[in-house]
Amino acid sequence: MENNTKVILAIEEYCLKHTGAYEARPFGEYPICYKVMGKIFAQLIPEETFYKITLKCEPDKAYLYRQLYPEIIVRGYHCPPIQQPYWNTINLDDFSDMEMLFQMIDEAYDAVIHKLSKKAKMELLNLSELEFKDTDGEDQDFAMLCNRLDSALDEIVGGKFQRSQYEQYNQRDNIHDVIVAYREGKPIACGSFKMYDEDHAELKRIYVEPSYRNIGLGAELVRRLEAKAKIKGYRWCILETGKPLEAASHLYKKAGYKIIQNYGQYADMPDSICMERKI
Repeated sequence: MENNTKVILAIEEYCLKHTGAYEARPFGEYPICYKVMGKIFAQLIPEETFYKITLKCEPDKAYLYRQLYPEIIVRGYHCPPIQQPYWNTINLDDFSDMEMLFQMIDEAYDAVIHKLSKKAKMELLNLSELEFKDTDGEDQDFAMLCNRLDSALDEIVGGKFQRSQYEQYNQRDNIHDVIVAYREGKPIACGSFKMYDEDHAELKRIYVEPSYRNIGLGAELVRRLEAKAKIKGYRWCILETGKPLEAASHLYKKAGYKIIQNYGQYADMPDSICMERKI
């Protein structure tokens, strides 16, 4: 298989066609990882000197492929021995059957899905009806959802007066990384982050329309925002929420966020709760 942009783009496009799949770079520039529900099913390294893809496998099929393509398909190069039966690495310089490669990507995806809990499988089924768009703070759908978020927060905390001190920290003009979720063309959820410092991305403006809550959409937005932040070189995600926002706090804690001392502009705001997670 010739190492060229066309082939790399074909692999990327095929991986991202799978329901709930998104790109992540948890280990640095390479490998380019493809995840579903936070789990990796494919890892691509598109370098001239190490042109390979590592795919999740069921052990019996993994062994079969190694037998069919000796020295071209081997145990996962990066894996400790206990994990190697579940991963295959394919040398793309010597592998030319794209149809077979796509079949192995399908099987890698299915291997991850098979291990999900019933609840996670149901969440993925719900997410299969959605589309996710990368955009920025000027996006009008994002602006509309932010307005609905502000109205919802006003109701929860008792009105605009109590929230006025926060407004200056939630302006969209300094937010450049946004994800908007759509169902049948209708914007139903959003999330974003902005630079806090060189190591920290601050999650902002995460909102899900009430009729689409409790299907795992908030958690999916957080996973995708973390993946984008990691690709941009951040090492941590931080956020601010409020003591009255119990559902939001529960979501973040479940995603692995820990409460920290209030940072920056929130240091003297007793109703704020600040959290962080290493990504």
